[in-house]
Amino acid sequence: MSEAPASRRATDRRGELIGSALSVVMAASFAVVVILGAKVQAGGPPFVTLAIRFGGQSVLLLGLALALRRPGLPAQGERLALAIAGTLGYGTEAALYFSALNHGSAAAITLLFYTYPVWVMLVTIGLDRTAPSPLLFVALGLAIGGSAIVVLGGGGETEVEPLGIALALATSFAYTAYLVGTDRHVRRTDPVTAAGWLGAGAATSNVVFALVFGSFLAPEGATPMRIVAIVLVSASAFATMLAGLQRVGAVRNAIIGVMEPLTVALLAAVFLDEPITATVAAGGVLILVGAVIASVVRTTRTVEPNV
Repeated sequence: MSEAPASRRATDRRGELIGSALSVVMAASFAVVVILGAKVQAGGPPFVTLAIRFGGQSVLLLGLALALRRPGLPAQGERLALAIAGTLGYGTEAALYFSALNHGSAAAITLLFYTYPVWVMLVTIGLDRTAPSPLLFVALGLAIGGSAIVVLGGGGETEVEPLGIALALATSFAYTAYLVGTDRHVRRTDPVTAAGWLGAGAATSNVVFALVFGSFLAPEGATPMRIVAIVLVSASAFATMLAGLQRVGAVRNAIIGVMEPLTVALLAAVFLDEPITATVAAGGVLILVGAVIASVVRTTRTVEPNV
């Protein structure tokens, strides 16, 4: 097995485009997870289902890593960061999100959650003390605006209880912390390996939540076929999320990730009989334009040789 590189960040145009494409696949995969999760949960506590989902994807991804002769363990110096990201970061974020769905419509919860690219950009600016490319601000505005139009203009209900608002915003903050922290502290570990260990951490946290809240039964919608499907798609989402994040960073990954509500709206029209209106289409155009700008804007610099 080869030694882990110092960093997997893209250093040329091709690497940036690959990272952006991986982030697009991530957004589509997570959209499928949302649709499957809505059918599986059916209003029940999420902890058991999430523990099975994350545990299953962990076994799948770590097995894949070994089959591909990739390291089975994270790179030295990144193991604690991955453990924290999986348990306190993603595991908590997922539990909060699916719990929020029990206290508000999917549209309202999604809209509140997808404020996270704003927090990611603000935190990144604060930590780096430098602003990203101005074009990324344009992309962020288009993506967030388009997301709001898609969610609010979809013709679905947007009612939400105060507890749902609190849980959705907490989800947004938790995902921001996870995304920024992982971007800065998990730069060398193979993305498949990292995704496998993230899944293990998230599964562990949800087992703890199930014990604390006394929730030990899976919802009625958690059929074997749906669980297998959600494990497979979740594994794809995690692996592409880590691979894209390592190449293009948290800000660009977050902006492109806003494609997820659009994909959810499209899938909901097919599987949940939720209509697609002209308003949703208009919002979708804004999201896609924002995602394209975030994908193609150049952030790497070519170093000119000394003459």
